[in-house]
Amino acid sequence: MAVTSRVDYEHTLQALGICVSARVPVLLWGNPGEGKTAAVESARSLGWHVETVIITHSEPSDFAGLPVVGPDGTVSLAPPAWARRLVAAGRPSIAFFDEFSTASPSLQAAALRPLTHYEVGALQLPETVAFVAAANPSDVAAAGWELAAPTTSRFIHLDWALPLEVYSDGLVSGRWPSLPVHEVPLGYDRRLADELVLVAGFLRARESQLSVIPKDAGARGRAFPTPRTWSYAARLVAFAKSLGVSPQVHRLLVAGAVGDAVAHEYLTWSAAQDLPDPEVLLGDVEAASFAGMRADRVFVTLQSVHAAVSRDTTPDRWVAAVRLCARAAQQASLDPAVPVVRSLLRPEVRPEGTPMPADISVFAPALALAGLLPTAR
Repeated sequence: MAVTSRVDYEHTLQALGICVSARVPVLLWGNPGEGKTAAVESARSLGWHVETVIITHSEPSDFAGLPVVGPDGTVSLAPPAWARRLVAAGRPSIAFFDEFSTASPSLQAAALRPLTHYEVGALQLPETVAFVAAANPSDVAAAGWELAAPTTSRFIHLDWALPLEVYSDGLVSGRWPSLPVHEVPLGYDRRLADELVLVAGFLRARESQLSVIPKDAGARGRAFPTPRTWSYAARLVAFAKSLGVSPQVHRLLVAGAVGDAVAHEYLTWSAAQDLPDPEVLLGDVEAASFAGMRADRVFVTLQSVHAAVSRDTTPDRWVAAVRLCARAAQQASLDPAVPVVRSLLRPEVRPEGTPMPADISVFAPALALAGLLPTAR
């Protein structure tokens, strides 16, 4: 989505701040000289430590560590100074990789471990570090490279531009918008559980969208669906909803994770899900009605029940969840209920010694076929 107005700019800045606050790596795409670096480094004014690494001046050892031979002949990977300073800072920090589109394939490969495992050489970075990169489109980047798919899928991709209104206000006033960063908001864990249920339900209905690596090299350099990027999308939308920001920011975050077309499909689908409160369902199984409900909605509803029981597992709640699955199978469809009841029957989920409700018999053929027919205990 192009940044064309002050409102677009503010939405993009909010999306960037949410990525940083949630510690999800984000890559800003924009032309040179439009304030990407200044926006990221403005987090210093809010007490964050920022380490800027210019990729043009880097080599793989700046991410993988420099091999050093010790007195006993062993080899260790010495971390670079920027990584040591991040550890020493002892406060929320940003590792900012500028001019990332100039990263050669070998440099991109070296950067994968810090982005995924927070390891630089032999040094473990703290979880307080957020990763941000900035890149110019390859057609305007100096000695630019297309990003490889493994690198691309580590990032949320946001388009960046500096509208005239924002630029002229900054010139005249001397005050520029700063990066909004946040503590983890209240209610985030519950929001995340709900969003993960929606993602699982959407992918059950649209399984082909779980992982779609584009065939075109240029498209592989931007957002596309993978299990990792779906997880990113859920985390970020949950964070955004907990903060109460505009739905336009939600759209930017999901599109930045899985691409525009899939994001539109997912957000349209999730907006149409008017799901019952799982706690209400667990509290009165007999009142629950699944008659006439679409299979994908049945699945999402039961998954929300499963998530609620996972948050607070008691024998009574577990039995109620199994009974709800059976009720859904009888009133609507067996297929969407089977995966949920299978999950509930796992030994680590079923409370020890909890008797099996008689309702489970509706699943006997499906569970027996899969070798999962429960036995009494």
